[in-house]
Amino acid sequence: MDPALRKALHNHVIIAIVFVGLILQFIDVSALAYYWRTGTVLVSTRAFCFAWLSIHTIGLIGTTILVAWGSVERHILIFHPNLIRTKTKRFFFHYLPLVICMMFPGVFYITMLFIVPCSTTVSYNKVSCGLYACIAVNPSIALYDSVVNYIIPPFIIVIFSVALIIRVLASKCRARQRIEWRNYRKMAIQLLSISFLYMFLYCPTIFLYATYVAGLLPYITATGYYSDLNYFGYFAVTLTPLICALSMPELRTKFKICFPCCRRCRAAVGPQALMMTRPIAGPTAAIAAIAK
Repeated sequence: MDPALRKALHNHVIIAIVFVGLILQFIDVSALAYYWRTGTVLVSTRAFCFAWLSIHTIGLIGTTILVAWGSVERHILIFHPNLIRTKTKRFFFHYLPLVICMMFPGVFYITMLFIVPCSTTVSYNKVSCGLYACIAVNPSIALYDSVVNYIIPPFIIVIFSVALIIRVLASKCRARQRIEWRNYRKMAIQLLSISFLYMFLYCPTIFLYATYVAGLLPYITATGYYSDLNYFGYFAVTLTPLICALSMPELRTKFKICFPCCRRCRAAVGPQALMMTRPIAGPTAAIAAIAK
């Protein structure tokens, strides 16, 4: 990637999302595919089970929290650029929140799985060896995990993404406070594309889960539909790099350079030489006519 793109502040959260998603794809998705094919875990050891559950929970929740922070940060970058003009302000309003979003799910789940005592029996015939019960067995911890990690981030994505669209349209309509939309269009479109991807694939699961937690629906309602929806989050993680590439003109140009077959063949239009022939007269013309 171009160093200028890596240094751009609005790309840092995107790079973090893609990096976490890459780890999730290599380990969690591979382990899930092996489990659903064989009915057993990939490596039948307690250490692998804890590592698998840690990567699964930290990866899925971490990407969602990063997308939520990206939805908030776009408002800062577009409408409040003064908050990131100095190094101190960039540290507190850009780098520090990004580090917190990446560390929070790791600290929470590692504490729950490795520090808090857990009496759950390891089962090599269940997803993540059935160790998620270490969190679900405690009602207060399960409620905190459900609200903070599963419900709040998707709601932040929805609220701040819709607010970004409204603020952009409102700013364009104001004559005196109009923002330079051309300078921030790429920044807004990139984040909104990822946000809508998560809202379409990830948020239905969260909204159904929120109704369970709030007691609006019993847990026996739509259990098959809910279990299938749980895997939609992986599609959001898988499609995020593609959405990022499509939203960045620089990457589209490099893609066309690396894959010449994707370029459109255009016929070259230029001056062409015309051959001028003179009519043949006399006996030569008669001989030519007979020859034809």
